[in-house]
Amino acid sequence: MPEEKIPASCVQCKYFHQHFVRSAGNRFVPLEQGHCGNPRLRDKRVNTPACSRFAKRPEKKGDA
Repeated sequence: MPEEKIPASCVQCKYFHQHFVRSAGNRFVPLEQGHCGNPRLRDKRVNTPACSRFAKRPEKKGDA
C-alpha cells in the first residue's frame, strides 16, 4: 500500500478549524486564519504547511 503524501497546507486537515467573521446580512465570511486542535490549540493560517500530525479531512456526504 503506497504511503499517502502529506498535502501542502493545513486547510485540508481534519484538525484545522477555520475562523469566520459575520458580515452584513448575517453572512459568515471565512478568514485566512484558524487554529489546530491536535493536541492543543495552535494558531494557523490557511496556507501553513501541513505538519506530521496531519490527518485527512473526511469527505462530506454528497461529494463525489
